[in-house]
Amino acid sequence: MRILLLLTTAAVALAAVPVTAQSSTTPAPSTRDRIGQILGNLLGVDNSADSSLDGQWRAGRLPLGNQRAEFTARVENDTRSGVISQETGTRLKADYATLVDLEARYGSDRLFTTNERTELSSGYNVLLQVLADRRYADSATLPAEVREGQAEFNRRVDARIAARKLTRTSSTRLKNDYAALVQVEAGYLRDGILSEGERDDLDTRLDALDARVGDVAYNAPVTAKTRLDAIARALPNSGLTTAARTQLLVEHGDLVRLEVAYAQLTPSTEERAYLEQRLANLEARARVIR
Repeated sequence: MRILLLLTTAAVALAAVPVTAQSSTTPAPSTRDRIGQILGNLLGVDNSADSSLDGQWRAGRLPLGNQRAEFTARVENDTRSGVISQETGTRLKADYATLVDLEARYGSDRLFTTNERTELSSGYNVLLQVLADRRYADSATLPAEVREGQAEFNRRVDARIAARKLTRTSSTRLKNDYAALVQVEAGYLRDGILSEGERDDLDTRLDALDARVGDVAYNAPVTAKTRLDAIARALPNSGLTTAARTQLLVEHGDLVRLEVAYAQLTPSTEERAYLEQRLANLEARARVIR
């Protein structure tokens, strides 16, 4: 594993330096050092070849599965202490569970190929980096969309006053309610992460404000869940054969479970695109008209 090799090399190099030549000051730990510390704390890695993850996989063992309880305890401790957010902790545990399942599948015959070891190692390194950075990279720069839309919202309200479609009292209340929603968004984004529930809450409140302004037609948001419900309703009258409907129902169930899982986590852009692609494909085959 790349990080382990780097740490091993560093350890060997350090051991070769005479004590008198070493600096008396201790430098601040780098990200790589923190990852190494996490690795040692979780798996007891001492940088020797036979104790590394790669060494254990070569020996046919399942180190990630064996140390799942320790990893979970570490994440839950960091969550309780506020080092990482609840959303990040939930996602970390889910991602680690996926990695353990992959390890079990690859190691069912106690033989791991080079590609399999590399894939597992890379996946584990990603989780270590999240622990070190205290957040997922794809949640680091979320825009404050509600705040950015405040000026445009106020302009729309003023236009409705000019057209005598809103009273000044109503307009003042609308602007105050939007400003309050800006504060709600700021609270949600305090840890740099916007969960699916928080996103839905903001969308619902924005839709309600739009409806009160009255200058746009209000439509209920089309979510993955509503699209899945529409597919389920369309299948009985789709004109497809029983075999075709059965196959689509199986795929529909897979997407229902995927949508539920995403609702509990913070899916990446790639994950959302994957769900959208699967939904569009299933809608076309089930003959759903949107």
